Amino acid sequence: MPFHRLNLLLTFDYELPLGGVKNSYDDALFAPTEQLLDLAQQLQIPLVFFVDILSYVKFAEWQEASFCKPFKNQVHKMLQQGHEVQLHIHPHWLDTTFENRTFIPSFKYSLGDFEDVEIEPIIAQSIQQLHALCQELKPGYQCNAFRAGGCSLHRKAHIILPALYKNGIRYDSSVCKGYFSASSIFKVDFRKTPKKANWFLSEDGDFSKEGETGILEIPVAGKPKSLFEMPTTFKLKKYAERAANRGDMLYVNFSKNIINRLNNLLSARMLTVDNYTYNLDYLMQILDYNLKTFAAEKEISLALIAHPKSMGDYAFALLKDFVITMREKYDDTICFNNFNGIQQ
Repeated sequence: MPFHRLNLLLTFDYELPLGGVKNSYDDALFAPTEQLLDLAQQLQIPLVFFVDILSYVKFAEWQEASFCKPFKNQVHKMLQQGHEVQLHIHPHWLDTTFENRTFIPSFKYSLGDFEDVEIEPIIAQSIQQLHALCQELKPGYQCNAFRAGGCSLHRKAHIILPALYKNGIRYDSSVCKGYFSASSIFKVDFRKTPKKANWFLSEDGDFSKEGETGILEIPVAGKPKSLFEMPTTFKLKKYAERAANRGDMLYVNFSKNIINRLNNLLSARMLTVDNYTYNLDYLMQILDYNLKTFAAEKEISLALIAHPKSMGDYAFALLKDFVITMREKYDDTICFNNFNGIQQ
């Protein structure tokens, strides 16, 4: 391949099943994350954890030590082992309630669901809380990258992006080129983005154009869906035994709009080990598509996205095979990297 260098970031959204936990907090989040940390040590790879900090804030308010103590300990372990902890905001936690030792989620899913004047304070609070947590172990620790909950960055991006920058965020990894998703409570549309692997997000929130400075986008690698792919519904049934069911999604109803439903079906496919219908060959197809598309660029940075809550034996085996295959195929051309290892 003619490109000079690929920075590949293995990123994981560290969060509970947002609609409800099936068994326990340990089963839903801490145990699979522990397995992931063990695998990272085995493979000697750095990981990036986008930490859902507002869940920790709310459970602390509810005085739920059974969640807060292992959460804190595990975040500290991530840092001890050399991984990055970055900012992930699911703002619905702010309005979520807690009854009979069970959380009842709010449906104010994205930052765009809040009033304009509330957005910057939510971002500032989230960063302050994440820094406080990390600095208990590493004084001076600063996060510099962000991923929107559910990648839902569209609504009020012109307010969100300047607020992130004001609070020290210099990288985003919420975008996947060609990705579209619409449910009953939110919509994500990244079908129009600059024709570059990496670009500065436009402060006015227009994802079809590029800014000159500010927040650099490190997108999740994606690939257009082939017309010859087996329909997703059939694949989900065929490979159901691979799934890890640890809880419920916050949203279960797809958009009733026919155009939205069609766009969901045609959406680009993300580079992830969460989707249990994928295999190693498909992951390599996604990555190779991006390397070919951006072959003229000297250096490119892309992300894999996954969630420990969604990872079972199949996902861990797939991640291991992917890392080994990448090293064998690309040798020193690829660098498993993190945000602090990327130069703007």
